[in-house]
Order: sequence, then structure tokens, then C-alpha cells
Amino acid sequence: MNPLILNFRGNALGQLRRYDEAVEDYEEATQIFDADGEVRQASLSRANTGLALFGAGREAEAQLIMEKVVRNDPGVTDAHVALAAWYWANGRVPEAESQWQFACEQIDSGCQAYKDMKWVSE
Repeated sequence: MNPLILNFRGNALGQLRRYDEAVEDYEEATQIFDADGEVRQASLSRANTGLALFGAGREAEAQLIMEKVVRNDPGVTDAHVALAAWYWANGRVPEAESQWQFACEQIDSGCQAYKDMKWVSE
């Protein structure tokens, strides 16, 4: 199957709060992108996996996935922001600030969109 379609379906499942099913689609898409040597697309799919795991309440797994994303492809803003939020919520303030600062200052897309609560909630 086309991995982009899997990502789109995972997004739809996530919107329906069917996070475990979304994880399956994102993981399959990640495997295909990895096999095709599509590093950025694999990283984005992997970050989507992490976001869906957070949604499913599987925080330990999500944290590990997001840490892998920022380690292997530090330009994925969503992963830094998600980690910043998780670290902050878990009292790991220095790590949260470090991730937020990296997202805001070291990545071209920056963090401006994440300051818009309407955009974030959608």
C-alpha cells in the first residue's frame, strides 16, 4: 500500500480517537518509507506514531519513539514540541525547555504555530 495513504488514514483514525488503529497505519507507513530510503517521510510517520501513542495513553512508548525521532532527524518540529510538553507535564523542566528552545530557534519552521491554541487544539 502507498505509505502516504496509510499516513492519511492514520490521521483520520486519530481524529476519530482510534489511536491504536492509527498507530498500526503509521508503523506500516514508517516501515515502507524506511525500506525506500525516505528518511524524512519515515521520521514524520514515526512522529505520527508517537503522537498517536500519546493519544492512546501509551506515554512511555510515545516518549521513546519521539526521542528516537529527534535523535535521528532533529528537524521534525512536532517531535520536539511533543517531548517538551511531555517532559513539562512530568516535571522534567530543563529537558522541556531544551526541546522547546530547539524547536523555536533551531528549526526553520519554528514554534510559532504551537503558540496558537486554536491551531493546536484542532
